[in-house]
Amino acid sequence: MNEMLTVGIVGCGAHAQIAHLPFLIKHPRCKVLAVCDADIRKTDHLGSKYDIPCRYQDIQEMLDNDEIEALIIAAPNLLHGPMAISALKYGKHVFCENPIALTKAEAQEVADAVKSTGKKCALTMNNRLRQDVATLKKFIKGGELGDVYYVKTGWLIGSNEWVLSRNRLDQMQSGGGAFLSLGIGLLDIALYFLKNKTLSTIFASIHTKEQDAGVEDTALCMINFADRTLLTIEVGWSLLFEQDFLYCNVFGKKGAALLNPLRIQKELHNDLFNVTPMIAHQNLYRDSYERQADTFIRYILDNTPPLTTLEDGLLIARVCEAFYKSARSQKLVDL
Repeated sequence: MNEMLTVGIVGCGAHAQIAHLPFLIKHPRCKVLAVCDADIRKTDHLGSKYDIPCRYQDIQEMLDNDEIEALIIAAPNLLHGPMAISALKYGKHVFCENPIALTKAEAQEVADAVKSTGKKCALTMNNRLRQDVATLKKFIKGGELGDVYYVKTGWLIGSNEWVLSRNRLDQMQSGGGAFLSLGIGLLDIALYFLKNKTLSTIFASIHTKEQDAGVEDTALCMINFADRTLLTIEVGWSLLFEQDFLYCNVFGKKGAALLNPLRIQKELHNDLFNVTPMIAHQNLYRDSYERQADTFIRYILDNTPPLTTLEDGLLIARVCEAFYKSARSQKLVDL
């Protein structure tokens, strides 16, 4: 069993700074050997802050470094697929932000590269490692809510002006609108809760505030499953409102549950009772990022199965491609 995993991080934006570096740096079985970003100010700042010896502006130089065993991909969406494929072919394991690729064909190329190289690839879906999500998953898996037939989830971000922020414009240029940036995490949680159900169709609709931006600022979709289970997702990042809404509501034949905060109700003797368990840790996101880093390191070093697999990424890529196909055609699309 190897004792230490050497990693490099490509993309030094918010995700690298908040969700990856603080937890990889302090992990006893991980050494962050390199950071890479086109912005030299970011690599210099993070390299100095965390005492990271290798700092690159070109990913090719990082790939040529044989000491790096695994690559954390936190670059813009459109680069995920090409970077993952290149890293795998250069003999690196991959831990990639979602989506793994912008199309199902490119996602399949990543899967093919995993198969041909024998290297491992996992996805950074920290929401599954949140304690409230894990608790609700146990209730659903144990049949406590009965058969789940409707999941409704959304992330609506308020704004005080009808202007796109610099950050949102950057996201648009990176190959992602509101659905790719906000909706994928929600989609993953919903599919995690509905793990054993078969997808059937999707109908999507989008709104683009700035016509020359090329991508949506608001989006919604309805996903049907073979057994008539229904999933709805709504996202938006520029709504004129003073607060944000982030929610996931799960409805079953014996009870229901809400996330953010967690609340579970169950029918007992023809009445509803609150059966919400206590959650010990309050900082759900920080704890989930810490577990995410540990899960990936153990996946590589100890061959412990990851919670989110490449197969999950392939499914999400398929749904995302169908989402935009439906939005463009304004028609129902088979999944």
